[in-house]
Amino acid sequence: MKKFSELFKKYRLRAEFETVSAFGNALAKKGYQYEESTFFHWQKGSRMPSSRHLVLTILEIFIEREAIRTMDEANTFLASAGLGYLTELEKNKLL
Repeated sequence: MKKFSELFKKYRLRAEFETVSAFGNALAKKGYQYEESTFFHWQKGSRMPSSRHLVLTILEIFIEREAIRTMDEANTFLASAGLGYLTELEKNKLL
């Protein structure tokens, strides 16, 4: 299984967020404020988000920007954070 850090970086770049600051701005628009250093930790693999709601919000951003295109990609991303797979309710909301 791929690591959260690898997938976060892959989808951030695919979403055309050239910097973690740009990603942070998109996340802030969804109600989450984090220091840029947090995103660097996520990319390095020294930390990862533990909140399911936060990871679902990140998924929402990546889906809106067409970085995550399939249910498989969404589930793999969520599982990489140790948060299992999407529920039917979450699938209906996100995809």
